Order: sequence, then structure tokens, then C-alpha cells
Amino acid sequence: MLPSVFLDRMKELLGENFDRFFHAYQNQPTKAIHLNRLKWNEQLDGSFLKQPIEAIPNAYFVDEKLGNHPYHHAGLFYSQEPSAMIPASTLTIPSDAKVLDLCAAPGGKTFQLSEQVPNGFVISNEMNYSRAKKLLSNVERLGLTNVVVTSMSAVELSNVYEGYFDVVLLDAPCSGEGMFRKDRDAIKEWSMDKVKELSLIQKNLMEQASKMLKTGGYLIYSTCTFSLEENEKIIYEFLKQHNYSLEDVSSKLFAITADGIALNDEFAYQKMRRCYPYIFGEGQFVALLKKNEKSNSKTILNLLELPTKEQQKLVELAQNSINRSLYFKNYKGKLVIVPNLKVEIPNLRALSCFITVGEIEHNEFIPHHQFIKAYGCYFKRSINLPLTDVRVELYLKGFELLEELEKGYGVLMVDGLPLGLIKSSQGKLKNHYPKGLRIR
Repeated sequence: MLPSVFLDRMKELLGENFDRFFHAYQNQPTKAIHLNRLKWNEQLDGSFLKQPIEAIPNAYFVDEKLGNHPYHHAGLFYSQEPSAMIPASTLTIPSDAKVLDLCAAPGGKTFQLSEQVPNGFVISNEMNYSRAKKLLSNVERLGLTNVVVTSMSAVELSNVYEGYFDVVLLDAPCSGEGMFRKDRDAIKEWSMDKVKELSLIQKNLMEQASKMLKTGGYLIYSTCTFSLEENEKIIYEFLKQHNYSLEDVSSKLFAITADGIALNDEFAYQKMRRCYPYIFGEGQFVALLKKNEKSNSKTILNLLELPTKEQQKLVELAQNSINRSLYFKNYKGKLVIVPNLKVEIPNLRALSCFITVGEIEHNEFIPHHQFIKAYGCYFKRSINLPLTDVRVELYLKGFELLEELEKGYGVLMVDGLPLGLIKSSQGKLKNHYPKGLRIR
């Protein structure tokens, strides 16, 4: 049951649209996925794709949960609440942009941002360490090659990156009113005290986000809640204190959103967008701001170095295992693959810096799971199974397979999509799919 205080507030907020809002809670939440365009091709089985979401590139409604689908394990798509796709779709980001996803878990928005900057990179940060590990798991599964996953506070991060990013997405922690239809636990946790507490956190996060944004850069602020205290009032107070302009979001989004709420005659509330369950998805608020004030900046101490002499053997083995030229770097003693030679990564508390290569054991190269997910389709030693092959499910459950393949470590694929690591020996494929990812 929805809290009476919440309903009274929504009546005041929505006026004549309140009945439509209330009746929407009798319907089931909609399901959607965002396709990984780096992996999708027309030969794949897209029977699970239903109606495309016209306002959001590569997004589709679906009828069922797809968490155990082999294509999900292969990183072909990310299951995401439809309105949660809106913040990362608010503007066209330059392909070489430096982007920060400040409160990134579980990773859907990082995925969308990563797609838009193939010649740039994304710092994907989550302060909560357990949530950051979930974020890393999704980044890894999707095979994102231009993402660094960190677990730092906004203050710590702003002390490293000052006036640096072209775009900062702040999907702020919020009271979650927009998730009431989908998540009943969110109802139990809601209170007006929580709304007030979170609004203070949001104001502080906006300050830290602004500190990290360069002049002329864009700050995307979003929540999945309806309260004025966490949405329009946050933007209004921020604009009073900073030289920012409120910008129009992508015109395509107007068809699936409503105007923001007017606080006064001078406030450009129509530029801000709101989602309600009776329009599209669940609940979402988004505002796009451009920084006009001068940014302080400092030199980034880039810790990406050339591979050491000790790492050269690993570089040689990794490069020889794959039909593609790669850029190898040493980051704090770990060999990684970077998307381009222009990236700068300082000293961060990083769970992952782009793509981890792997290790040498008994003079044999053992590729890291990240390496497999990102570049597995280029591996010289691999076996490709069709989606209908029963061995695909057996592999995902952790079973050993019977198959002849050149001895050594390789990649198991489904319809050309890399699933995970195998080791071929004496007509058997030993299963090295991470145990925590296996179907139970």
C-alpha cells in the first residue's frame, strides 16, 4: 500500500493527472533491454525483442526476464527499467569525450555512456564497495573496453579530477518514489525524513560534480523519485549559486516525458523532464545543465606507463593469442589493455582499469575473464556453438564439455559472442567460467 503522506503530496503535485498516476499502479511494470551495439548483428536470434523504444537508441521492450539467456551471459544486452535509460540519452556526447558516471551502480547508464564515446573513456564510480563489485561485473560482462571502475567518495574523486570532464552524470541517491510499483521494499524504506536527508546529500554531490566539470561541460542530474525537494528545488538552488544554464534535453525525449514542476515564473521548468508510470516506465527526473563559470584545473599525474621488461613476455603471449592489434600499458604493476593512447589515468582506487590481460602460469598464458569478454571473438583458439546447442547451457552451469580443440586455453562462444574461458586437453574442454556467474 502506498503511504498516505506520499499520495497526498502527489495529489498536490499532479493535480488533474493524479487519477491516471494512481491507476497506473494496478498495472505491471514494463521490462526493457538496451542492446550492446558492439556485439549485435542481424544473424543473431532477436525473437525476444518486442517493440523498439523510438526515443532511445538500441532500446527495446521485452516480455520476460532474460537474466539466464545465453545472450545475456554473452553481454549482448543490459536489462534496464525503461525510464532509467533517459538520463544517458539527454544529449549527443562527442565521441572523444571524457565522461564521469559519479554514482554508477549497477551500470546501465555507464553502458550507455560508454557506447557514445568510442574514442574517449568513462570513469564509472560507485562509493559503496559491494555495489561497485556489481558494477564491475556488469561492465565486464558487457565487454566495455573504455571504462575504469572506481570506488571512491565524491570528495576523494574531486581532489584527483578538477575541471577535467566534458560530461558528468550524477544519478543521485534518492528516496526512490519512482520505484514503488516495481520495488515494494522501496515503499517500506520511504519517509519524509529520508527525503530531507537525501536532499542534503544531493546538494553536496552537485557541488563535487561541478568541481570536476570543465568550463563548457555538461552536468546531467537525475533521480528516480518525484519529490520537489530532490529534483526541481535542487536545480533551482544550484543555479542561484553557480553560473550554469539549464539546457534542452534531446527533443526525442519529450514524447515520453512530462514537463518539470514550476517553482516560480522565472524558472525554466519545461526544460527539465519527468517520467510517470502512466506515461513511460516508472519514475525519473532529469535536468541538463551547462557550465559557464570558470573551472579550476590541475595537471593529471598519468600513471599509465609502458610495460616493464618483466611484463614483455605476457604482452607477447597475449598479443599472439588474438587476431587484433592492442595497446598494452602498465597501471600500478598490472598489465592492462587501453582503448587508445590518449587516455590519462591518475592514482585511483580502481577495481578495474580498462581491460586486465591475465597471467602466465607454467609458461602458459591464462587470459583474464575481462580479456575474454572484451576481445574473445578475435581469439585464435576458440569454439563457436549455436544458441540451440545443449552444450551452451551445460557450459553456463559449469560442466565440462567433450570437444576436440587445439591444446591450451581458448574461448567458448555462442553465435560468435564470447561466453568465457575453456582449456582444451585430451578431447575435453575444462570449464573456467567464473563460479559466481554460473546458472544455478
